[in-house]
Amino acid sequence: MTQLILVIGKKNYSSWSLRPWLAMKQLGLNFNEIRIPLYTPESSSQIRQYSPSGKVPVLLHDNLTLNPPREDSDGDSRHILG
Repeated sequence: MTQLILVIGKKNYSSWSLRPWLAMKQLGLNFNEIRIPLYTPESSSQIRQYSPSGKVPVLLHDNLTLNPPREDSDGDSRHILG
């Protein structure tokens, strides 16, 4: 079985990051969590390692990346939960 990886900001600062984390925990899904501190000089480059849009949250599974699709969109967990 392949591993799910959820890339998020700090859960106490980013409600968009908290939402898929809570849903995945509630569903009992096995996943790895990568937390990236937001609002630091390195945040953007760290997020872009996983997210083409530069936004979190991001769900990675094999060659699939689910995250907000556009540069001008807000972080939106609906792309993961929908």
